[in-house]
Amino acid sequence: MKLSFAQWFKLRRNLVDVTQAQIAKALDVRPQTVSNWEKGVSQPSLNPEQTLKLCSILKINLEDLAKGFRGEVSVEE
Repeated sequence: MKLSFAQWFKLRRNLVDVTQAQIAKALDVRPQTVSNWEKGVSQPSLNPEQTLKLCSILKINLEDLAKGFRGEVSVEE
């Protein structure tokens, strides 16, 4: 099953055991913004510095983040 960005983001955030509030603080966005990403209401519109921070927080590389954005991550059902 392919994951939407929202599904992938929430799964990845939980895997690294970080809260929405921690991500919001690190990226200098509102906690509601991060919540909206997980609900599928919106997707991140990040500057390069924020993008690199998000990769660091989620413990992934830029290519993996791009795959998440494009909905190219799958999990077995």
